[in-house]
Amino acid sequence: MYLTAGQYKGRHIDTPNGARPTLSKVRESIFNILSCFEFESNKPVFFEMFAGSGIMGLEAVSRGYKSFGIDINSNAIKIIKNNYKQLSIIPDIIKCDALKFQTDKKFDIIYLDPPWEFDYEEIIKKAQSFLKPDGIIIVEHDKTKNIDIQAILIKIKSNLEIVKDKRYGRVLVNFLR
Repeated sequence: MYLTAGQYKGRHIDTPNGARPTLSKVRESIFNILSCFEFESNKPVFFEMFAGSGIMGLEAVSRGYKSFGIDINSNAIKIIKNNYKQLSIIPDIIKCDALKFQTDKKFDIIYLDPPWEFDYEEIIKKAQSFLKPDGIIIVEHDKTKNIDIQAILIKIKSNLEIVKDKRYGRVLVNFLR
């Protein structure tokens, strides 16, 4: 995999076995859409709750965002740290189960791309607790799984709404604000 834009455009990124990295056309589109939003911070923090390959966090850093990530897989964390090291960047990533993660920090952008069989209701509710008031949650999911993000938002009585959604083959991406 290669970074698609920014300071580290074209740099090769290693991915862990079994990871399902977000495709380059999807990454480019997500960051193009994000550029249309304004955030309180001039350097928004991009929180990747299921870092996996870490490609989204690295894309964020390459484009001038701060990045923070978590993943439960030790091997994935090791590969992500090595990728950051190759770019002479100190990673802000920890090994942790996303549903057990606790912090007082609030984030501008939270990216959710959990394993597709995951309970999206539970993770959206958890992510919302870490979101700044003007922040955005981005949810990537498989359209064949029939996950209804709007119904989930209603069920959990969220004040978030879908402000943009995009389809890329079998991948759906929802922007919640």
